[in-house]
Amino acid sequence: MIKNDLGDLEIFGENLYAVHSIEYRKLEYHFYVFGIREQGHWLSWEETQFYANMLDLPMVPVIKMESTPKEQQPFETEMLTLATGSGVFEPFDTYDKKATTMEGIVSRNADEYPVVAFAQNVFKYVRKGHVKTDEHWTRNWKRALLINEGGRYVDL
Repeated sequence: MIKNDLGDLEIFGENLYAVHSIEYRKLEYHFYVFGIREQGHWLSWEETQFYANMLDLPMVPVIKMESTPKEQQPFETEMLTLATGSGVFEPFDTYDKKATTMEGIVSRNADEYPVVAFAQNVFKYVRKGHVKTDEHWTRNWKRALLINEGGRYVDL
């Protein structure tokens, strides 16, 4: 509904509408903004938040904000440690039927940067083995429930 009002802005987000190997039990929305691009540049985190708020779109949760790390190894170790937590969406492994850790974590430069420098400004870690299905999820998919919908997932 807003695409004609965006001009050159391109909004990128995490679509959590369907349950895959992980079911998130504390979702308020099905879509969370993680970046906005405009004419060959990714906007700064501050600008991304500004536009998302102006358009009434939810942002991905921020686990931590810090300055550019001086050393790679301590940074990677800390990111791996943070990724072993459950995060804010309460992930549940649909295969094992147990609470699990978050699927992964993304770290980005809070400043704006050109699209061609994406790999130098974004770090993404996805834990090994989080996908456990032997067939594509679309064959037996279901919609992710939101916490405000009530039902059996609320206040567990």
